[in-house]
Amino acid sequence: MGTSIFITIFSFFIILSPVKSQKTDAFDSIAGYFKASDSRNISGHFAPLIEMNILMDENEYSKAQAELILRDFLSKNKPVSVKVIHRLNSSPNYRFAVLSLQSANSKFRVSISMAKDGEMFYIKVIRIEYDKG
Repeated sequence: MGTSIFITIFSFFIILSPVKSQKTDAFDSIAGYFKASDSRNISGHFAPLIEMNILMDENEYSKAQAELILRDFLSKNKPVSVKVIHRLNSSPNYRFAVLSLQSANSKFRVSISMAKDGEMFYIKVIRIEYDKG
């Protein structure tokens, strides 16, 4: 009898307990890393070869080179706020987001393209430009 009451009460709490069914989107994490100027964690999402266009300077870089370039940009433009303003994640093989990055002196638009490689999505392209709007 005592066991059945325990099971009933336990089941009741399980049914009523909140369930976290939605995983954090990669772009939310990346936006947080940009806000913290954390180029190391951002680069953890990089593909081995990444195309970067930062303020009209465009090239392809290795993951390590791209991290250094991004670190330099973030140290010169320390983010005050960063938010995801657009995201596209309906494709099974492609993800895209636009972040709004506000520094003390300027506002930037950061476009990030991710492609699936195996089971993971990796950043293939980052474009950072002045926000004209």
